[in-house]
Formats: sequence, C-alpha cells, structure tokens
Amino acid sequence: MAAAVRAGAVHMERPRFTMYHNNLHTLDWRDPEERQRDAEKAKNKGKGYGVSVTSAEAARNRFRQRTKMLDVKLTLCDWTVFLSLSGLALAIVDVELCAFNADIASATLDHASTILRFVIIGLTLLLQLVLLGYHLTDIRVYLIETNSECWRVGVTSERLFQVLLEVAACSICPIPARFLWKERVRWPFLSASPMSAHGTIHIPTHVLLTLPMFLRLYLVARYMVLHSRYYQDCATRTIASLNRVAVDFRFVVRSELYQRPLLSIFVFTICFWTVMAWMVTQCERYAYPNLPGYQHLLDFIWFEIITFFSIGYGDIKVHTYCGRALAMLTALVGTVFSSILIALMARRMALSSSEKRVNHLIAESQLNITHKNCAARVLQNTWRTVLRRRDAEREAAPSKSMLKLRAAQRALLRAVIEFRRSRWRLRMQMEDEDDYFVARRAFMETEERLSRVRKRQAELNIQIGGLYQHVQSLTHLIHLRSG
Repeated sequence: MAAAVRAGAVHMERPRFTMYHNNLHTLDWRDPEERQRDAEKAKNKGKGYGVSVTSAEAARNRFRQRTKMLDVKLTLCDWTVFLSLSGLALAIVDVELCAFNADIASATLDHASTILRFVIIGLTLLLQLVLLGYHLTDIRVYLIETNSECWRVGVTSERLFQVLLEVAACSICPIPARFLWKERVRWPFLSASPMSAHGTIHIPTHVLLTLPMFLRLYLVARYMVLHSRYYQDCATRTIASLNRVAVDFRFVVRSELYQRPLLSIFVFTICFWTVMAWMVTQCERYAYPNLPGYQHLLDFIWFEIITFFSIGYGDIKVHTYCGRALAMLTALVGTVFSSILIALMARRMALSSSEKRVNHLIAESQLNITHKNCAARVLQNTWRTVLRRRDAEREAAPSKSMLKLRAAQRALLRAVIEFRRSRWRLRMQMEDEDDYFVARRAFMETEERLSRVRKRQAELNIQIGGLYQHVQSLTHLIHLRSG
C-alpha cells in the first residue's frame, strides 16, 4: 500500500514514473469467429476509402461489372436520344398540322392533333424514366471505378442539380387543348409604322410549348460523346486518363474540329440554320397569316443565313420579341463560328516546320549571296577611288579627274551603306530562325566540339601510353647495366 501511495496510484495522484511502449496492447474479448470475420473485413479495406482489389478474380469481376454497366449506359443513352427525337418530330408534325387546320377547320385534324399530343406526353414520361435510369447507371459505374460501396459517394450536389435540370428540360411538351388554361397567347407586334406599332397577335400555346423541346438536342451531344471513337477505344481513354484529359463533349468537338474542320462546321451550320429558321417561322408566321407556311420557312432560312454571317440586308424583318431573341442568338453563334473558321483557315495555311526550314534556307542563301556581292562592290569601289585619286594627283589640271574621283567616292559610300544593310538583314534572318533549328544547330556544334575533344583525348592517351613504354624500357636498361 505504501508503495502504491508513493507511486501515486491512490487518491488519483500523478504517478512518479510513467512507462511507455511503442505497441498498443489491448484485450480482445470477442469470439474467434467474429474476430476472424473482422480480420477479413480489415484485410479487404483500403488505406483511405473503398474496397481494395486483393486478387485477380476480384479484379476480373469488377471489370465485368464495369463493362456490363457501360453497355447498359450506352443502351439507355440510345433510348433517350430515340425518345427525345421522336417526341420532337411528333411535336413538329403537330404544329404544322394545327397551322394547316387553322385554314380548313377540320374536326378530324383536331382529333389527330389531340392523339399526337397524348403520344408526345407518353414519350416524355418514358424519356424521363429512361433518363433517371441513365443517371443511376452512371452513378453505379462511378462507384465501381472508385471501389466504393455507399451510393451517397456518387450522389453529389452537382450531379443532383444536373439531373433536376435535365428532367425539367425534357418535361416540356405540348398538351391537349382541353387541358390548357388558354389556347392562345397575346404577343406584341413590333413594327416601324405608327399604325401598327402597338398591335398584338395571337400565338397558339402549343407552339410556345414546342419551341423549348429543342433543348432535348443536348442528348444528341451526349450520344456523340459516348459513341465516339475516343470513348469507345479503351486505349484512348487510358492514355487520356493518364494525361489527365477528360473525354467529354468539349474534347470530342475540339478533336473533330482539328481532324475534320470543314465537315464538322458544314454539318453544324446546316442543322443550325434549319432548326433556327423553323423556330423563327413559328414565332413570325402568325403575324402574316395570309402567307403560306413554306414561304415563311424559305424567307426565314434566307434571314438566318444573312444574320449568321452578320450581313443583314434588311429585306426580311422580325416583328416579335421571340424572333428578335432568336435573331440575336443566330448572330452570336455566327460570330463565334466565323472566328473558329478564320482560326482553322489560319492553321491550315500555316507552314510546317520543314516548309519553314526550306524557306529559311532559301532566304538565308539569297542574303548570303547579296552580302558577298555587296562586299565585292565595296572592294571594287575602294580600288576605283584609289585609282581616281592617283590620277587626280598626277594631272596638272585635275578638274576632270576630280569629278571622276567624287563619283567614285559617292559609289563607294553607296556600296558601304548597302553592305551594312545586307549585313543587318542577314543578322535579322539568323535571329528569326526557329527555336527548334537553333537548338538543333547548337546541339550539332556541341557534338562536333565534343568529338574533337574525344579525338584529342584519344591521341593524348596514345602518346602517354607510348611515353610510358619508353620509360619502362629505359628503366629496364638501367637495371640491366647496374646489375
């Protein structure tokens, strides 16, 4: 007890001596089976998070799961594109059918339009379900790639916002007239004439609900990415991941523009003109209901082309805010694509390294020849000046000789100035040389100097070896004579 008191173990006092050890010893009161099960779990756990792959069979199983999920993801992507384009095509047919029915007022066409809208609603619901399935599959692929087991790891705030945004964009579609709160919407008519400056036009509600359906075309961009050769090829994706490059829509578009620029720009511009012309037609056709629909479409295709290239003849005008907004969007996209086209043309017109080297060698050769000719002219005019001075000194009345001397001096001055200019041009040409060729030339010169140093070193080694042999022979002769 006294020892315990002195050590401080009683009355919660601080002990005098504290013993430390680098190993933590704890008593395990669990059952052997539970202890073995926990040991297996600890063996499968990674250092940070997730589950580590401990065998080749586990790696193969994960690879099979990932391949299967990727195939399901591609299939769901195909279905989303099919459903979205089908609904969009039926909505376009419905709009044109209603515009045609406005002139003849047929009950059969009204029933057909109602049936089409119910079909569009059904396709929209299927599209949303398939879209949710696509994102769930994408989350499963992400969990397999990160070796995670908790689904909360893959559900981030960015992904959740993306899903909600896509569902909201794909949920817009025209609905039957009986369920609409208003079949037509009053739209302000914009005109320069004072008589119709404050007029209004009536646009059907299903037309305004059809225009946002073109937002579904972003699924075509996703389809392009998932079916591109950059995404389908495992080697390409591996190289991209090692170089920290994401194989996304931006990378695919830039790669296609780099490899097939004219084809990519041509396809996009044709599709863009067609879509925007149809949308502007639906915004503007009800301002002039007497004109046929095809004439509206042809006029606004022409309007889109001249607006895309920022020409704007002013022969065709838009009279609604919707048309003006689409015209502004067309002008903005046209400006961007004009810049891209100029950049691509500049890259195509740029010379390669070999072509630059050929031009540089030709220019350098011509400047060297010019420099030598200028130096020769300086020598010639110098010699002529000396001769004219001697002639002027010999003659008694050196008026004519002095004129020749002054002409020779002027020619010498011009030759010297031209020589300096040629030397300056040659120096600037040498400075404008490509860095690659400058580095290569410096490397070759350094290699040549090193080869000369090695050659001299080898000769010196041979001479030192010969000198050593002579010293050895002299030493041997001295020993023989002394012995």
